[in-house]
Amino acid sequence: MTTPRLTLLLALSCAIFAGCGVKFSDPPDGTEFFKSLSVTGKPQAGASLTATVEYAQHNPVFTDVRCEIRQGKTLVKEMGTQRAPQHPTGGPEATPFPGTFSYDFVIDQPGTYKAECFTPADEDNFILKTFTVAPAGG
Repeated sequence: MTTPRLTLLLALSCAIFAGCGVKFSDPPDGTEFFKSLSVTGKPQAGASLTATVEYAQHNPVFTDVRCEIRQGKTLVKEMGTQRAPQHPTGGPEATPFPGTFSYDFVIDQPGTYKAECFTPADEDNFILKTFTVAPAGG
C-alpha cells in the first residue's frame, strides 16, 4: 500500500472507531465557569418564573454575567447583568469558589424559550436552558 492510502485507511478507521478523541455524545451542560442553569416556577404565560445560574469562580478578576431570555435568536427580555467577585488568589490552579445569581421574570406568550447566561467579555463562555411556557390557565 502506498503512504496516502495507508493514511486514508488509518483516518477512516480512527473516525469509525472514535479512537482519535472524537466523541459522539452531547456536550456537558456546564463550562469551566458556568456549572448549571435552571428555570423554576409554573411554566405558564403570565406566571412568575426564576432563572438560577450557578458558577465557580477561579479567576483573579471580576467576571460580569449577563442573562437573557430568547425565542430562537430573538431577544425577548434582558434579565440583567451581575458581577462575580474576583478570586483573591485566582488562577488556573486555584480552588474555585461557588456562586449563584437568580433572576425573576414573566413570559407573556406561550412558546418555547431559552434562558441564556454568558460572560460579555467572552460570549463563547455561556450556558443555556430551554423551557416551554404553556397558555395561561392551562
